[in-house]
Amino acid sequence: MHKKHLLKQRRLQLSKAKLRAVSRTSALLSGFALIAMVEVSLDDHKQPNGSIPLIIVYSILTCLVVGVHLLALMISTCLLPLLEAESFLHYKEHETIYVYVEFTWLLSTGFGIFLFLLEMTIICWVKFFFITQRAAIATTIVFLPIFILFCTFLLTFHRRLVILKLSQHQNELDQIEKNWTTVHLPLVNVI
Repeated sequence: MHKKHLLKQRRLQLSKAKLRAVSRTSALLSGFALIAMVEVSLDDHKQPNGSIPLIIVYSILTCLVVGVHLLALMISTCLLPLLEAESFLHYKEHETIYVYVEFTWLLSTGFGIFLFLLEMTIICWVKFFFITQRAAIATTIVFLPIFILFCTFLLTFHRRLVILKLSQHQNELDQIEKNWTTVHLPLVNVI
């Protein structure tokens, strides 16, 4: 029973840490995206008609980055006080909240950061493509390995977490089976 309580506490602490990280990351990246949107000067007289699709993509990406990070920030801001007040939080309630914690974590650190990297590339295209195409292409070449490394790390990290969780659940099931067999085995001999 003591081991089960320690596992619950560890999981609760991990959830709190994830929500704190989501709060910091989401606030920072949504702020950067908003500042970038304000600071990019799009002078109507200098932008050729061919830039309109690029500007539309940029505005959509900026809205997505800000929206995704603000959603993650809102969820973490709502959940973190509940987890901080763990004295009234029962395990079943935490199991329900845990799904939201994981969703928020993936939303901010996975999808949100990916969108932010994509937005940085598009900003360079909007800013430099019609001045000098080489700068926009160079930006894409620089960001491409970063995208690949980001996706590789994300998938590898997630895969390892899933394997670890499956291993933990298998150990718990083995322990339950061992305890059940130990408790019920003498009854079989009596009969």
